[in-house]
Amino acid sequence: MIILTSGDPLFYVIGMRLRSTFPDWTMRFFPAVSYMQSCFSHFGINWDDARFVSLHGRPLASIDAQLHCPKLFVFTDPENTPNRIAEYLLERLGELQAGKKKMMVGECLGSDDERFIEGSPNEIHGASFRQPNCLIIVDQQFEEQAGALRFGLREDEITHSRGLITKNEVRAAVLHRLRLPYTGVFWDLGAGSGSISIESARLCPLLSIYAVEKQPEQLANILANVNRYRCSNVVIVPGEAPEVLNHLPSPDIVFIGGSGGRLEKILTFLSRSVKDTTRIVLTAVLEQTACQAPEILTKLNFQVEISLIRVSRYDYPEKNRVELNPIHLIHAEKNQ
Repeated sequence: MIILTSGDPLFYVIGMRLRSTFPDWTMRFFPAVSYMQSCFSHFGINWDDARFVSLHGRPLASIDAQLHCPKLFVFTDPENTPNRIAEYLLERLGELQAGKKKMMVGECLGSDDERFIEGSPNEIHGASFRQPNCLIIVDQQFEEQAGALRFGLREDEITHSRGLITKNEVRAAVLHRLRLPYTGVFWDLGAGSGSISIESARLCPLLSIYAVEKQPEQLANILANVNRYRCSNVVIVPGEAPEVLNHLPSPDIVFIGGSGGRLEKILTFLSRSVKDTTRIVLTAVLEQTACQAPEILTKLNFQVEISLIRVSRYDYPEKNRVELNPIHLIHAEKNQ
């Protein structure tokens, strides 16, 4: 039997489907030039440092983890078109950061109607394209972060306002308690400057992180930190919990850094909405919150563990000792 297809049958085409459907068959594959090779060749760009993703039957958010790579090749589809992707870049990165990207589109490759177009996200957003097409996204200001830290950002390395940030020592303890998975969904509620989201994103680039915050000033801080550290797997969610949580994917982990006086509403929502295996971690500075949270969680059938963190800072030899506010670190999982 002979099956004809375009491009390379083992690169996002029919090859793997044939292998899984007919595992006992002996098969030989004869690849032609792929859409990716054709597109990169036309624009004269090397692709040995490129990443690639197919959006066929996948959500547009599938490109999030790759948004800050030097070159990204995208197999588009009739829903996830180049102009829709351009709009998404502008929404996710902001106009300033998105403006550093160049988009290169190849239409109807290998046919008489073949056409190539390039432009900024703003220019591509306003255009229309014939199917089938593919897309290259080039970061024109990409710099390798050689020796960049994976974990351990200092407070002065994270944009924040008026000292409102989870302190270094507490952040380390929180991340240990969260037990971040390699992939999955993480909700950071009352994200503030986004310090927990940023550290988590750098540790686990394939983890989908939703930073929920209602204060405009803090939202600006989160965006600045996301762009500075290229944390494209952090989705900023403006608004207040629990109302804005209804449309987010179900979480594997939840961190509550701030509740805005709505702790009982948030915990009640989580008890009804999250999976039985979801972990909840929260910090409490106020004694009232430290007492209230475990009580509510226990009533909602969670098993609760509490650590009290006291931090003193001073230089050696000891001088200018600073005592930070004690923090209750509360960890909860549903009783099985």
